[in-house]
This record gives sequence, C-alpha cells and structure tokens, in this order.
Amino acid sequence: MGRDELAAEVVAWVAAREPFRGPHPFDANHLGKLERGTVRRPGALIRAALCAALGTDEAGLGFSPPPESERLARTLSDQVATDVTALSATADVLARVRRLEDVTGPGDVLPIVHAQRGVATRLAQNARADVRPAAVGLISELEQYLGWLHMAPTVERWKESRQHLDRAVASALESHDYMRLSTALSFAADRYLRIGAPDAAAALNDAASRDQRVHVAQRTFNAFQKAHILVNSGSGRDVARALIEADNLTEQLPPVEELPPSGYWYTPWFFHGERAFVLDSLGDHREASRLAGEALTALPEEWVNGEWTQRRNNLEKLVERTHR
Repeated sequence: MGRDELAAEVVAWVAAREPFRGPHPFDANHLGKLERGTVRRPGALIRAALCAALGTDEAGLGFSPPPESERLARTLSDQVATDVTALSATADVLARVRRLEDVTGPGDVLPIVHAQRGVATRLAQNARADVRPAAVGLISELEQYLGWLHMAPTVERWKESRQHLDRAVASALESHDYMRLSTALSFAADRYLRIGAPDAAAALNDAASRDQRVHVAQRTFNAFQKAHILVNSGSGRDVARALIEADNLTEQLPPVEELPPSGYWYTPWFFHGERAFVLDSLGDHREASRLAGEALTALPEEWVNGEWTQRRNNLEKLVERTHR
C-alpha cells in the first residue's frame, strides 16, 4: 500500500469504531512523520488502527515502549499481561502516598491505599508465573501499610490492623519475599506491644529478626523493637544487650538515598529517638532527653501529622522533663 491508501484505511478503521467523532485528520503526511521517526508514538487509536491494517503488533511497527501509566491502564484492561513496568508504576504511586501521609496524616490516605490494594490484586490476577511473585509481593507491602495505618493514634482500628497484617504475612510467604515478611511480622509485633501483649510481640519480633538477608535498616528497627519489648518483660541486662545490638546495626546504616523506599525514615535520627524512649523507660532520663533533643532537631518539619505528631510530642516530653 502507498501512504494515501494506508492512511485511508486507518481513517476508515477509526470511523467504524468511533462514528460520532467525525473524520479523523490522520493522512499521508502524518504517516510520513511516523516513517521518518519524527513521531515515535502516536495515540492509542492510531496505533491500534495501524496494527489492524498491517496485520502486526506495536513492536512490529517499531513504536517506542508505552509510558508506565499507559502500560498500567492496558494491563488493568487485560490487553496485556502484567509486567514489571506496570508493577513499578503502582509501586511509585505507593511511594508518593507514603510521603503524602507524612503531611496529611493516615486518615486522608487510607482510601487511596485501599484503591491501590485493589489495583495490585488485579495485577496479580493478570500476572504470569514469572511475574506473579513480584505482584504478590506488592500486595504484601500494601497490606502491611494498611495494617500500619490502622494502628495510627488517629485511627486505632485494631481488628482491621490485624487482618491486614495477617494478609501481608501470607502474601510475603507466597512471594518468598524475606524483606516484606520481616516488615509485616515486625509491624504485627508492634501492634501486640501497643495493645499490651508483650509475649505475642516477642514471638513475632523473634520471627521477624531471623533472616539475616533482610536490609540492615529493617534489622535495626527490629533490634530496637526487641529492646522496647524487653522493657516490658525482661531484665535490665537483657535490654542493655538488645541496645548494644541495635547500636551496632545503626553504625551499618547506608546513606538515606540507599534506604528501601518503604523504610525511608529509618535514619540515624529516627533510631536516636528509639534509643531515647528505651533509656527513659529504664530511668536514664538525662541521656534520653539529650537523644530526644537531637532526634527532634533532625525530624523534618513537614512531617507533622499522624504518627509523627505523636512521636514529636513524646520526644518533646522527654526533653522538657530534664529541663524542669
């Protein structure tokens, strides 16, 4: 076919499917731009028409790969199988929602995260065997985040939190994702600690801490969590040993930019605050106050709502207690 004939077929194909829009302006001139590479990727309608007219697919026509957002839309419409591009687009949204939560608080992002969990579930259903573990792993992260959000002081829906964390653990096991498994178990331990069940918290913390392949930031969190749990049920010597382990891990923390996207707050100043809370429980109020002051100084000002409000208030109380 010549350019004019092919362009006419494209226009006819579009007209047959969208009869109410009027004649499409696609012509031989537009086709020439595609052939020269001036336009690398026309709109979805034109791409579909060209594929139909030439009996091939987009790869055969040499079109550039679809943007992530479009790839995600096509995957959710079951036009293509789930791939890493679609999963990456969903994970990027989750990372931005976490940052949004720092500013708005948990209640405002809960509907968004529930919607993202639905998206991730559809992606997993549309994933082939080689991609499914990554898709199920993303479900685990979303369930873990929902479990965490339901524990926030402004929400405190403990039953829903347990349900989400149970699903996070199950999905992490299915996907063989040791990092997400450790995170889900650790958050479940935190839940039991908050509701006054230290024995259950200790068992879950032990399970979360077993795999040494877990990122050092999460292992550091687990070590400080162990110290918190021992404050409630162990001896002072046990707590001291846990703090030594946690401090040693803190020294191994990478730069902030190398932290996992889901644990971007696991910085030295965050763990300074964790140590301050443990020392205050042990009666070392002066050192707890000093560490709390350092943690407050480093806490980003924009992190003001939700979990961070409670944390900031608790750190301020430690500082004020020594100054009185």
